[in-house]
Amino acid sequence: MLKPERMTRVVVVGTNDALDQTIENLHKLNLFHIIDYGEEEAGFKIGKPRSMASKFSEYLVTLRSIENQLGSGEGSGFDKKISAKELSPQIESTLSELEEEVLKQHDLMRKIETELKQKQDIEDTIKPLVSLPLSLEDYTGYQSIKVFVGFIDSNIEDAIRAETSQYELYTGSIEGKKIIAVAVVKEKEVEINKILQNDSSYTEIRPPELTGNPQAALGEIAAAKAKLTEELTNAESELIRLKQEYAEFMLASEEYLTIETQKSEAPLRFATTDHAFVVDGWVPLNKYDDFEKTIEGGAGNVYASRLEDEEVKDVPISLDNPKAAKPFELLVETFATPKYKEIDPSLILFITFPLFYGIMLGDIGYGVLLGILSWMIMSKVKSGGLHELAIILSYSALSTIFFGIIFGEVFGFPLFNIMHHGMVEGGILGIAGPNIWVLQLPIHRFAEVKPLLAMTFVIGILHITLGLILGIRNVSVEHGFKHAVTEKLCWLMILFGGIMAIVTAMPAILWGDILNTQDPIFISGIVLGIIGIILLVKGEGAIAIMEIPTLLSNIFSYARILAIGLSSAGIALAVNTICRDVLFAQGGVFIVVGILVLIFGHTINLLLGIIGPGLHSLRLQYVEFFTKFYEGGGTKYDPFGFIRKYTEE
Repeated sequence: MLKPERMTRVVVVGTNDALDQTIENLHKLNLFHIIDYGEEEAGFKIGKPRSMASKFSEYLVTLRSIENQLGSGEGSGFDKKISAKELSPQIESTLSELEEEVLKQHDLMRKIETELKQKQDIEDTIKPLVSLPLSLEDYTGYQSIKVFVGFIDSNIEDAIRAETSQYELYTGSIEGKKIIAVAVVKEKEVEINKILQNDSSYTEIRPPELTGNPQAALGEIAAAKAKLTEELTNAESELIRLKQEYAEFMLASEEYLTIETQKSEAPLRFATTDHAFVVDGWVPLNKYDDFEKTIEGGAGNVYASRLEDEEVKDVPISLDNPKAAKPFELLVETFATPKYKEIDPSLILFITFPLFYGIMLGDIGYGVLLGILSWMIMSKVKSGGLHELAIILSYSALSTIFFGIIFGEVFGFPLFNIMHHGMVEGGILGIAGPNIWVLQLPIHRFAEVKPLLAMTFVIGILHITLGLILGIRNVSVEHGFKHAVTEKLCWLMILFGGIMAIVTAMPAILWGDILNTQDPIFISGIVLGIIGIILLVKGEGAIAIMEIPTLLSNIFSYARILAIGLSSAGIALAVNTICRDVLFAQGGVFIVVGILVLIFGHTINLLLGIIGPGLHSLRLQYVEFFTKFYEGGGTKYDPFGFIRKYTEE
C-alpha cells in the first residue's frame, strides 16, 4: 500500500535434462518475471525453442485469423473448463476443417458481393434509358452507325444538324434531368463527339450490351439481385453458425496455444551451455519461499538462489493496493508505471478523484443515474479496463449523491426548502435543511460562491502540499535528503511563506487598510519564502525563479472544481426554469413539449456531467498533483505464466 510490492532478484540454475520440467513449474507458478538473456558470453548461448514451437505458433496465427474473420471475441457463460489433454489432439484437424469452411464462405461472399456490384452498375446504367423509346440492342452492335447517349442540359440538335443531316435524335428525362440518344453515321463520329464533349453539361452514359426492353431488363436484374442477396445472407448466417458452434473451441484453443507457445519459446529467454541452463528474474519477496520449494523440489538438479545485494533500478513493478483502490491503478498506469522506490498514488486517487468529481457534479439525481450506468457496465463487462472504469464511476456516483445532499439538488430542483430573494422556495421534501455540526444544509452553490471558492483553494493547497511532501520522500530515498531540500522542500517553503504573507496582507489589498509590516506572521512568511527561493536557486539555478508563478497558477487551477459545478447546476436550473415557467405554464401540448425538453436537457447535462468532472478531476491529479512528486518510468511486473479462464490441465 502506497509502495509497490517488494521484489527479490532470483537466479534459477539447473541441468538441461530438467529444463522442460522447470519451464512447466515456472509457468504454473506464474510468479517469475524473466529477464531475457540477450548477449552471448563465453560459455553461454541463447537457448533453443522446443521442437513444437513453430507448430504452435502456426496454429495460433491460423486461429487468430479465423477469429478475425468470424468477429469472435471474449466469451461468457463458459459452463465448464475444457481439459487441455483432451483439446490438444483435436486442434490440428478441427482448425483445418474450420479454416476451410470459413475461407469457403468468405470466398463465396466476395464472389456474391462482386456480382451484386456488377448488377448494381448495370442497373444504374439502364435506369435512365427507360425514358428513351429504344430497346437495349438499339444502342450497340452497329458497324456503320455510332450511338451517343448521355445527360445534357442544352439544346444540341442545331449543332448536330450543322455538321450532318444523317442523324436521329431521341430525348427523354429522368428525375428532372434531360437525356438524349444520338445516332450518326460512323464517318461523323469524331465531329459529333467533339460537339458533345465541348458542352459542359454533357455526361456520357455507356449502355450495356444487352437486349430487350430496359424496363424488363431492370426487373430481371432486380430478381437476380434479390437472389444474390439471399445467397449472401445465407453465407453470413453460416459464418454466424460457425462462430456460435466453435466459440468455446476457439477460446479454449487460443488459450491453450498461447500457453504452449509461451512454454515452447521460453528457452529463447534462457542462457544455456551444453549441459546446463541459467535464467534470471524477479519474484515477489513474500512468495519466494514457495517459489524456491516448488522449483527445487519438482525438477531434479535445479536450484533457485536469491541475489541479496542486487541493485533495484530495474525491478518490475507490481502495485499493491487494497481491493477497493485497485481500479485506480488503471489511472496511475495510464500516466506511467511508478518506479520501484516511488510512492504509488493509487490509494490517494481512491480518495481525491471521487471527492473532486462529487463536488463538481453534486446532484442526487445525476448520482443515481451514474450509479445505475456503472452497475450496467459492470454487469456486462466482467474484467478489463472498462470494468475498472465502471467501478471508478460507481465511487464517483456515491460521492455525487453525497454532495448532492450537501448542496440539496435533485436534477437541479431543490431538495430542501430554501430562501430565494427573501421568499421561501419549496423543496422536494418540503422541509428545511438540517443542521450538521456547523453546517446548515443545503449549501446553495449560487448563493455561497465566495466560501466555496475559498474551499477549492484550500483543497488545492492541501493537495499540492501532499504532493510536495511525497516528493520530499521520493527524492530523499532516491538521492538523499539534501537533494530533497533543494528540489522539493524549497517549494513547500515558498508555498507556505507566500500564503502567510498574502493572508496577512489581504485586508490592505482588498480594503485599502494600512499594511502591518510588523506582523510576525507576515514577517515569517516573507522570511520563509526568501529562504525557499535561496534553496531553489542553489538546487536548480536562477532560471528556476521563473517557475514560481506556476505554483500560484496551480492553486488557482482548483477553482475549476467550483466552476464545473456551477456550470452543471446552471444548465439544470435553466432547463427546469424553461420547462416549469414557460412550457408547463401554458398547459396543453406544451406540457408534452416541456417533458421532452426536460428529458433532453438533463440527458445532455448528464453526458457533460460524466465527461467534464472526470476529465477535470483527472487533470488536477496528473498536472497539479503528480508533477510534484511522480516521475514513473518503471517496468510493469509481467510474470512468466498464464491465468487460465477456459482450459484446465
